[in-house]
Amino acid sequence: MKLDDAKEIIKEFVDEPIVNFQIEKTIFDQDNGRELYNQTIREKVGRKHGVYIWIDKETGEIVYIGMAGKIKTDGTLGDHSIQNRLLASRGKDKVTKKDLQTNDYIKGLMAEHRIRTLDFYIIYSKQDEPPAYIEALLLYKYYKENRRLPKFNSSF
Repeated sequence: MKLDDAKEIIKEFVDEPIVNFQIEKTIFDQDNGRELYNQTIREKVGRKHGVYIWIDKETGEIVYIGMAGKIKTDGTLGDHSIQNRLLASRGKDKVTKKDLQTNDYIKGLMAEHRIRTLDFYIIYSKQDEPPAYIEALLLYKYYKENRRLPKFNSSF
């Protein structure tokens, strides 16, 4: 599945425009690389709900599909925006048992998989459209085409 396919699948559920920017692996080589990543996210990503897609710029492969914005029992969306998601902890590191921040998670993935540039696509959902549904549509289509998930998605 390519980005254009993804956009076509979800077009009725999302707002335009799609935000696009790149994170270069070299940003993390700088002493303040983690802060530069966080600054980029704060500047480029709104405090809105929706989905995000990471693409290895060199290969064009979608490597991750994620979402932010869960619906609560009362029907309202939670306050965890895409910006918050891309700045937040991703859970405990298996080795150190410390919280693993998204900037360190991305740094590790890029190093381990020799990715020089990640293209970030931020796609905001329309009012009353659940981001989890939009993410599920994308993951399902990806799975049906490839018989697997994007390499950084661990489950669906």
